[in-house]
Amino acid sequence: MNSKTFSAKEFWFYSVPVMVADLVIHILVFEWIISIFRFTVAEDLVMTRPRTLYFLIVAFLFAMVIFPVKLYERRVLVREILANAFLQTLTTIAIFSFTTEVMFSSFAGKLYLQEGILATALITCFHLIVRLIISKARSMGRNKVHAVVVGGGVNARKLAAELDQQGDYKFLGFFNDEAEEESAGPRLGSLQDVLPYIKEGNKLHEVYCSVNPALHPDYVNSLIRECENSFITFYYVPNMEGYLKRKLNYSELGGVTVMKLWDEPLADPMNSFIKRLFDILFSSFVLVTIYPFVWLFVAIGTTITSPGPILFRQQRSGYKAKPFTMLKFRSMKPNVDADRLQATEDDPRKTAFGNFLRRSSIDELPQFINVFKGDMSLIGPRPHMILHTETYSKLVDEYLVRHMVRPGLTGWAQVNGARGETKTVDKMADRVRKDIWYIEHWSPMLDIKIFFMTIFQIFKGDSQAY
Repeated sequence: MNSKTFSAKEFWFYSVPVMVADLVIHILVFEWIISIFRFTVAEDLVMTRPRTLYFLIVAFLFAMVIFPVKLYERRVLVREILANAFLQTLTTIAIFSFTTEVMFSSFAGKLYLQEGILATALITCFHLIVRLIISKARSMGRNKVHAVVVGGGVNARKLAAELDQQGDYKFLGFFNDEAEEESAGPRLGSLQDVLPYIKEGNKLHEVYCSVNPALHPDYVNSLIRECENSFITFYYVPNMEGYLKRKLNYSELGGVTVMKLWDEPLADPMNSFIKRLFDILFSSFVLVTIYPFVWLFVAIGTTITSPGPILFRQQRSGYKAKPFTMLKFRSMKPNVDADRLQATEDDPRKTAFGNFLRRSSIDELPQFINVFKGDMSLIGPRPHMILHTETYSKLVDEYLVRHMVRPGLTGWAQVNGARGETKTVDKMADRVRKDIWYIEHWSPMLDIKIFFMTIFQIFKGDSQAY
């Protein structure tokens, strides 16, 4: 079930006013801070205030493209609202500070920091209040999606149960010809009763049809036409039991409709070029500016606490499951289990300094060399040890699909609670599902979002980073 189901009306009713209010908060906070420090604020900031406000508005709009308001979504967690508000404001301030003429002013830096902190606090509180109002309205029966299921079978019963459990849906019942289906939910009538039900003007937003169109083409076509005439969204529910659960895409091959089990945006050469170009530019910048100083710091700390090599080299599964040598700062004592066992929270193999490197994610920094070489990407599924690939590919369905793109320093799974040790097969399966979602939904904006979420996670601290 798509947890993000919403209508255009909901978008304009919930999102646009919230976005306008967020922008007003930014402007008011900015003006308020300037008025407080009007005697000490830099003169060039006062002189260029109109242009500065213009830059603020542009920065905000750009941030909204990357981190759009999520309040209208059918299911959104409080932590998602908090993270979204923080990242939206952080992006606004970052772009704002780099596009104004006074970015090198010492006072301007303090102003941006104060504006960012206050705006983040106000916008976060505002979003939580709006979401609370939306949730309260839906709990009272307002703004719910009214839906029925047409047809029977296992798939229809599963769908009905899902609709019934969704707090934002009101499942009205079944239309089917099988009496035994009554236990799955209220039975509104037979298949022939659907069209009269719609024509009577009953409040209905969505129809889910599990009737096979190949066996009943006239019936399904007439139902589709009636839904279209009544402005009701029609969904066909195919029987996919036993098939791979993926994002399906339809296309035409001559006069024949063909179905692709999943979509890979990075199969497009232009998308692949954009991602690779960003990897080269960003990794080269880090390797030239930050890496030498961090390497010196780590070299000293590692040599004092655990004599031996500074870098740890390990064979990992890369693009199309081909092995490559991944680099890390060594955080453990040399041991024979390095290529076999994942690190655990209280792993005795870790050194005290190495534990600090792992919790701060500094140990991953040498992988920018892998990114520059093309073994890895900045964003993508995390590479696993060769042994784990051989093991889990036999235990987890679709495991090898995650190798259809270059592995990454961080990924969608890592910023969504699937980082670190995988103690069970279910945990690995959950990580694989998140990795495949990333592959199917890749976009430059998604990579930027994951990048900022990773930065936020590093500063916040992650209990799974060990």
